[in-house]
Amino acid sequence: MAEYPHFPPALVRQLAGVDRRGVRLVPLAAMSVLSLRARDEGLERAASALGLASLPTPNSVASTAVGDCLWVRPDEWLVVGDTADRERALAALESAIGPDDGAVVDISASRVLLELSGPRSRDVLASCCPLDLHPTVFDTGRCAQSVVGKAPVLLQLMDDAPRWRIMMRPSLSGYVTSWLTDGMLGE
Repeated sequence: MAEYPHFPPALVRQLAGVDRRGVRLVPLAAMSVLSLRARDEGLERAASALGLASLPTPNSVASTAVGDCLWVRPDEWLVVGDTADRERALAALESAIGPDDGAVVDISASRVLLELSGPRSRDVLASCCPLDLHPTVFDTGRCAQSVVGKAPVLLQLMDDAPRWRIMMRPSLSGYVTSWLTDGMLGE
């Protein structure tokens, strides 16, 4: 079994191989999560450091060489990628932004990720999340902050399967998982 030090062991055992009614929920191994705050000229330099023409617009995601860049709010983006790319991404962004036009902070330890996938995954999310998740409204390449139950989460639609990445604080992983597994069971 893969290592998931950021999830409670009982939760990892509970999710091992969970596939109910065509929906699968799995914890993701630790990932790099960088919070990028930028303004003024820092916006352009940060985008360039990520290999982008510009940073993503509201509720959208852009793929970069070091991971996905998600819009979080008007002056904040999250760069989510492989832990092997963390130092390189952090150094490139810190250098690009400089001390006066923003900041980049490694918040990897304060976020855990789940993946929910399968043909009914939209229905499962809709059972516990108030967002309109219809494909004409929330399509691939979108992200949004919302709640699952009462827990704040960041949702990212990865592909048309559909496959969702759900990001939350570690202390809320059991609560969010309970809501999602109840939705998978139709409860």
